[in-house]
Amino acid sequence: MDRSHRLCLWASGLLVLALQAASALVEHSTIAGPVQTGESRVQFISDAHGLDAPKVQPVNGTVFDWWYFDAVSAVDKSSVVITFFTSTADAFPFLEESPVVTSVYIWTSFANGTTGQFIVDAESAVVNTVVDGTSGVFTGTGASWGGTPDMAHYVVDIDAPEVGVQGSLYLESRAPAHYPCGPAEAGQDMQILPHVGWANAVPDAKAYANFEVLGEPISFSGAGYHDKNWSDRTFAESVSSWLWGHASLGPYSIVWFDAVDREGNEFVSGYVARDGEMLTGATCTTDLVKVRPSNSTWPPNGSQPDAYLIEIDLGDEGVLEAVVQTELVVAGLPDFPYTRWIGNITGTLGSETLESGVAVFEQFALGARCELENLQLGIIY
Repeated sequence: MDRSHRLCLWASGLLVLALQAASALVEHSTIAGPVQTGESRVQFISDAHGLDAPKVQPVNGTVFDWWYFDAVSAVDKSSVVITFFTSTADAFPFLEESPVVTSVYIWTSFANGTTGQFIVDAESAVVNTVVDGTSGVFTGTGASWGGTPDMAHYVVDIDAPEVGVQGSLYLESRAPAHYPCGPAEAGQDMQILPHVGWANAVPDAKAYANFEVLGEPISFSGAGYHDKNWSDRTFAESVSSWLWGHASLGPYSIVWFDAVDREGNEFVSGYVARDGEMLTGATCTTDLVKVRPSNSTWPPNGSQPDAYLIEIDLGDEGVLEAVVQTELVVAGLPDFPYTRWIGNITGTLGSETLESGVAVFEQFALGARCELENLQLGIIY
């Protein structure tokens, strides 16, 4: 899809947004750059609208809220991940120290496997919510995103020549949004584990990326994704380990989550859609969803697995079994408390062998490596 076609589609989305803006389903949120004092208001039960809206206001020193976007090539090792953070390094210890809570992190990988990370701090941020979709501007960074009210289309724009990154990411959703344990509807518990929220606006998408990074092009089509996480306390107080990922297997879109809290309790979420229709509605039953590292320990201790084994029981549809290979580290380091990979995924559903695909997935392993006090890790690339 060329840029003119994407802009045409985006313009049609903006028309819908403008029409919806006349309704009452509009929320305007300004997020101050400096860390705020006092208690934060945090939402964990879903409303009828606002799936992608800010969930933490104001942002003090012990809470976090972020918007995550990614895309990975279908044919090589090209990828891009862009996260709009509202957090301190105390609240989410994988950030670098900063005088502001509003920052944009960009990770890239070229076709040859070369990776990079870029950080831009914002003076403040503005996030507008219309129905369920959001649009955000992180002031002074050249970074922004825009989504249609139904979350069917998102565009992320980066114009940050000071760090050498310029370009756009376009996502065309091909799977319906969901919460950890059910569909995108009112009254859902949005916690993937106690005190940590998760809303998956775009579980799978056709992705088109066109960037220039340090003077070199990264341009590809492939699979994309968008979600958000938030919490009413620091990440390290809630999470011992965290395995998350998403992938496309032919007509199937899958998202998995396995998290262990500081008390050793396991929490899971498994989501499967086929040709844009949910098969599970998202399930949080540990008997139905299993995520385990291959040739490594579970709960993870930070060591690098060869692969991850995913099982999601779809009832009458059968059991989806998948193997995702840890082919390229695109953030963090092997044997580090945080690692993100891209890799190939293969799978079966019952007796059916599924078309192979690509996956983006990550592991946090804080329990065996990190003390809660004075935890300051920094994301290394």
